[in-house]
Amino acid sequence: MNSHYDVVIIGGGMVGASLAMALKNTALKVAVIEPYPIPDARGEGYQPSYDARSTALSWGSRLVYQQLGLWEKLSEHVTPIKKIHVSDRGRFGATRLAAKDYHVEALGYVVPNEWIGMTLISALKTEPNVDFICPARVEGLKRSEQSTCITLSKQNPETGEYDLEPQSVTANLVVIADGGRSETCQKLGIEIQTESYGQHALVTNVTTSKHHGYEAFERFTENGPMAMLPLGESDGASVGCTDARCALVWTLPEDEIDAVMAMPDAEFMALLQTRFGYRLGKIEQVGTRHHYPLKLSQAAEQVRAGIVVVGNAAHALHPVAGQGYNLALRGVVALAELVSEAAGKGENIGALPVLQRYINGRYADQDKTILFSDKITRLFGDTSAGVGLLRDMGLVGLDILPGAKRLFARQAMGLGGTEAKISS
Repeated sequence: MNSHYDVVIIGGGMVGASLAMALKNTALKVAVIEPYPIPDARGEGYQPSYDARSTALSWGSRLVYQQLGLWEKLSEHVTPIKKIHVSDRGRFGATRLAAKDYHVEALGYVVPNEWIGMTLISALKTEPNVDFICPARVEGLKRSEQSTCITLSKQNPETGEYDLEPQSVTANLVVIADGGRSETCQKLGIEIQTESYGQHALVTNVTTSKHHGYEAFERFTENGPMAMLPLGESDGASVGCTDARCALVWTLPEDEIDAVMAMPDAEFMALLQTRFGYRLGKIEQVGTRHHYPLKLSQAAEQVRAGIVVVGNAAHALHPVAGQGYNLALRGVVALAELVSEAAGKGENIGALPVLQRYINGRYADQDKTILFSDKITRLFGDTSAGVGLLRDMGLVGLDILPGAKRLFARQAMGLGGTEAKISS
């Protein structure tokens, strides 16, 4: 551990580690502070971001990871989304997207979080300009004119206790990437504006009798949306898998989640079959179920002198359209580009005018993506007959109007407003 770094990233999850990778080709000295042991090459060690869930990476995120030199490794365990089917349960509205219509291999990819984490960490461990400080927790931050002092305590691996005498490092720029319940933001008094959807997301993997054909299904029901994302043998399944597995993200009302979580597997599968239908045949098996509350949250301040907030610490979205992580990744790329450019000009990378340039360039993408996710959630959550008819007309309109469908597809593919940067 050095005493001073150019950039200190608080949080070594997928967002924080991706930022460290985006900075690897600069001459900047980077440290990642993480309260959990970083997983090793065998996956031993724990980091909550690298859990058993999967993430839907957009086509735009694939281009980002290609730029970072990681896609070849990541692609060993991804499942392509070649088609997307959006429908409204019990109604006539539906729209369909196909990758071939946009001359791309896939609209997106489903990747296990664990594999994303192992790929990022394995690559970072070979980077001489990146240090991991872990397990360690941040005790406090204090900004001076040119840098920020981070007080931290390291965990004793034998006792599990943290040092009684905290240590400290300084950094020109501190990036907060420690998740939606950011303790660092709390320590700094950064207000998080939160609006609950009154829903929980139930996540699990299911096996179906019918091959998914690399098609993702977004199905809106009167109780909330559900997504079935294709999984295959390439995502770490046992040899002989028939590619008939899907990752389920099922949005349920708060007053329903406990009862559904408590159901025996057979009862749960019967209910899921009723809500989703038979587009994938019979639901034959279900994995371990998990759930978490859904809310729209945004940090009131994403930049201060010497401080930037990114990822879920900056904005947590409803998972309905799979936009959250892809939005965060675009922010990471933009921040790395700006920091590299400012450092090349001899500017203090933590200076507020420099960081203001970053956030000013991010507002349009953030506003559009958050609005897209939030409006879809509320539109399809309205069960009134009039709204239902307008919704169906909108889905049918998307399916038959090429211009509108192209805009919808670009947003789903993570290309809204960012094509010039990520395709160059």
